[in-house]
Amino acid sequence: MNTRSTVACVLLLSGAAVAFAALMYHSEITIPLPAPGEAKTLRGLEYRARFVASIDSVTLKTKSESGADPIVTEWVFTGSNTDGQAHRVEIVVRLLNEGGEQVGFFSTKRVLPPAARGLEILLTTKVKPDVWNAAKRVRIFADWMS
Repeated sequence: MNTRSTVACVLLLSGAAVAFAALMYHSEITIPLPAPGEAKTLRGLEYRARFVASIDSVTLKTKSESGADPIVTEWVFTGSNTDGQAHRVEIVVRLLNEGGEQVGFFSTKRVLPPAARGLEILLTTKVKPDVWNAAKRVRIFADWMS
């Protein structure tokens, strides 16, 4: 292997290590599409070490009038963090149809501050009525960056 190839391999591996280090932990849950106004407890959307940082619940709020196009909703997640330092999380919502195929995708990033409890994390979505009516389940990811 020549010097140029060695340098290229080192750079490639270093980039992969940085990308891997950025994502500390991935957790997910699939639930039926929540009824508007009903708080849904989420289990397992957490990062556990010597602390627990978690996304604990979600409440779906419809913000648009009946028959609106697009349908505007607000997903209100609550998060907590027992650690003495902040943790970054990306929350991803994937709307799934009856067959489990993805029909919508939304995400938001937030920092859970030290000792957070019941912190609200908002995700506003705009969805075409046919997509919203097709959505039967939702897969929620929590990707912890630190």
